[in-house]
Amino acid sequence: MWRHACERAVAKVGCVAVAEPPFPISSLVARFVDRLAGLSAAEWQSIQQEITEGGTEVEMLEASRNAAVALAVRDLISREQFELLYSPFLLAIPVESLEAVPELD
Repeated sequence: MWRHACERAVAKVGCVAVAEPPFPISSLVARFVDRLAGLSAAEWQSIQQEITEGGTEVEMLEASRNAAVALAVRDLISREQFELLYSPFLLAIPVESLEAVPELD
């Protein structure tokens, strides 16, 4: 729906524009999603095992979404809430590995 409205607006103005997503994605969340795409079968299995052992009855997609949301709002939730939502991914994708490395001049 958003894309359709954007296309209509671009057509009216008569110029070409690059559509932006309706909500910004933090670089931390973007790196998490990129890392998800590159996980091995063994890493996925370890995540599934963490989910099962944690006693949470969620699908892998929901667990991934929970972890991404936890990263996005990490400053707004308690440490315990963050750890609960992100814990299945701690071994396969440590949070420290997602933090930007400062560029040196």
